[in-house]
Amino acid sequence: MQAIRSVMEGIERNRRLFLLVMATGTGKTRTCIALTDALMRAGHVQRVLFLVDRIALRSQALDAFKEHIPDEPRWPEPGEKSIVGNRRIYVATYPTMLNIVQSEEEALSPHFFDLIIIDESHRSIYNRYRDVLEYFHAIKLGLTATPRDVIDRNTFELFECEDGLPSFAFSYDEAIDHVPPYLCDFSVLKLQTKFQKEGISKRTISRSRVLELTGII
Repeated sequence: MQAIRSVMEGIERNRRLFLLVMATGTGKTRTCIALTDALMRAGHVQRVLFLVDRIALRSQALDAFKEHIPDEPRWPEPGEKSIVGNRRIYVATYPTMLNIVQSEEEALSPHFFDLIIIDESHRSIYNRYRDVLEYFHAIKLGLTATPRDVIDRNTFELFECEDGLPSFAFSYDEAIDHVPPYLCDFSVLKLQTKFQKEGISKRTISRSRVLELTGII
């Protein structure tokens, strides 16, 4: 709730750029879905773009939006390739959206989206993919567990974080210490394979398999 409140209060103050720094496993996607729902109900946004850097993450995000706000139409539906203009939730990879932005046939208006959520914003919105963010005039929300502050890829600077502070931060330690805890602490389970225990011999494995396991073939 605090993360959502921070963004909504910033929007009321006419801010357009936000950065949420949340440890892996603390619910970044779920938080953004709740924020999307709240902003749509308040009439602040109509269409939302959720940007991811892998196809697998696109599928996960689509499933999460379907689970938590099932009544909002999503793109893409199974089998859809070309973008359509009658949905409310759009989930796309960076290459897909860059191709749409640069396409003469499919190009969208710079005002098409009201909110753009950038997953893994510490690594995915630099170089040519930054063109996607610069093209659209929307509220932009970056998500990351590990923001970068190096000169050429400064996540804080990109989202205009005052004094290098994100809009909201929730660390792994805070998640563990929270009552009730948001995360369970973990321990490393050490396992050994049969080959690690007994070694590799000609009697247990073929030469071609040895070469394959060692990366030679």
